Amino acid sequence: MDQQYNTPENTLPEDILKTVAYFDLFDYPMTVDQIFSYLPRNSVSKTEVARISEQLVKERKLLREHDVLFLSSSNVSITVQRKEDEKRALRMLSYARIIAMMIKQVPFVRGIFITGSLSKVAAGKGSDIDFMIVTSSKRLWIVRSMLTLFRKIFLFGNKKYLCTNYYVTENGFSLDRRNLYTAIEVVTTKVLWNPDALMEFRRVNSWTKKLLPNMSESIETQLVISSARSPLQGTVEFLLNMLPMEFFDRRLMEFHRSHWNTAFRYVPNHQRETMFIVSPDVSACWPGDRQKLILSLYQEKLSALGLQ
Repeated sequence: MDQQYNTPENTLPEDILKTVAYFDLFDYPMTVDQIFSYLPRNSVSKTEVARISEQLVKERKLLREHDVLFLSSSNVSITVQRKEDEKRALRMLSYARIIAMMIKQVPFVRGIFITGSLSKVAAGKGSDIDFMIVTSSKRLWIVRSMLTLFRKIFLFGNKKYLCTNYYVTENGFSLDRRNLYTAIEVVTTKVLWNPDALMEFRRVNSWTKKLLPNMSESIETQLVISSARSPLQGTVEFLLNMLPMEFFDRRLMEFHRSHWNTAFRYVPNHQRETMFIVSPDVSACWPGDRQKLILSLYQEKLSALGLQ
């Protein structure tokens, strides 16, 4: 999936179509500014992207509805859907800020991010609020267990408003799977608490610049809640650290590993390893391996468009 930037000028129409095709997988029409940001090259201006995009509209390879562009094979109704999804996303982001105020009280939490469709300000009717939780070192599995217990007790296990499938410690920011899907996830991640942690996350994953060289490096802070740490959190951490917390963390990690191995024992080992990451610094749970599915569908769409 790795793409090269600084491609020859005559490939700009193809690059634009590839960019629009990726987001078409999510029924998401794009503005010219968005196309520019997600282009796999940095040797072009927004003006040139706008000019070539208009040329592709005239050639009926793209369609335009108001200020957004989409593939000619797509239904114009996705433009209406985009507006509805954006309105829904804004409401859900306000809920996410409220939930983040509670999460930051949890001992050993060091950062709260938003990922998934909501980080792109697009939320379908069935969308969850996907949180990425940053924890202090050697406390990840304790935090995961506490938040899972919180969800079971206070939200009756419902993940819609508290979906926490991805936890990392301050030492676990580097991503092993490096492709277009993960690059877009990194650069669109939004911060609710601790912008410095998000800045470090992006710095460690600076490889994304090779795939998305035009993406802005600025950190959006309009969603950030109070930056101050909770006095309650500090007090509880002080008391908990009197216990053998590293031992508890290791035991909880092994418990989760055993649980997932048992629950998904019918899945081949190599496939299960892509569905779950279980380590002292990373906990990830992707039973459907959405990343693999999206990249596969993307390749099929490029092939259908003759863009391989």
